[in-house]
Amino acid sequence: MTTLHYVTVPSLHEPPLSIAGRLRIPEIDGKLPAVILLHGSAGPSEREGGYAGPLNEAGFVTLELDQWSPRGLAGGAEGRPRTVVETLPDLYGARAWLAAHPRVDATRIGVIGFSFGAVAAMLAATKAQNHPFLGDGHFAALMPVYPICHLYNRVRGFEFADLVDAPILIVTGALDAYDNDPTAGETLVASLSDADRARVRTEVMADAHHGFDMPGEARQAQDPAGNRGKGGLVTMAYHPEAAERAHALAVAFFSEAMGSP
Repeated sequence: MTTLHYVTVPSLHEPPLSIAGRLRIPEIDGKLPAVILLHGSAGPSEREGGYAGPLNEAGFVTLELDQWSPRGLAGGAEGRPRTVVETLPDLYGARAWLAAHPRVDATRIGVIGFSFGAVAAMLAATKAQNHPFLGDGHFAALMPVYPICHLYNRVRGFEFADLVDAPILIVTGALDAYDNDPTAGETLVASLSDADRARVRTEVMADAHHGFDMPGEARQAQDPAGNRGKGGLVTMAYHPEAAERAHALAVAFFSEAMGSP
């Protein structure tokens, strides 16, 4: 059994934004590990709940954020923040809020992000972005799902190096038109230093497009980051088998990284 709470979380902006969220707490005694879920450019969707359910069943508290509402954004390529970096205070504010929650173990807080939110999870894995908020502290585990791998260490603001000492799992779709390369995650990891490479592993979903875990009809969207930065149409298509596998991966990854409740 899980209890559902609709909450607001202060970001670490000045003045802070009030970030809405869905907090789900398993009815298990003691302090529990927690996972923050970050939506993509389109905004909150059924996708986040698809991961929250299995994580709750495994004993994790989950917090699904709505980062667009306090900014008055409609979502999509034209309705998202200008940069991912400006949303990081949302993520770290959510972490601080969870760390103070009486049901959460402050030492076991992870993050999973999707697309735009996956970029935030990638950046939060770097000491450069992490240090201003947590000093030498860091998330216990980070799972970026289709984080547009071609951007990193090629585009300013997308530096992915000098990583925090935490496990990182990058999940991609083999048919993702942002990267147009089924080995995009592996190629990125291979380019890292030995120390950073040891902290990251990748999983590729065969026959899966961007948004493979987002229920609904297949659709196409124009995005300047698509097709390895050339822009153009990107297909988003739900793949039930890939989604189910990704949900199981999330449970296994966070259980291994943060321990059972």
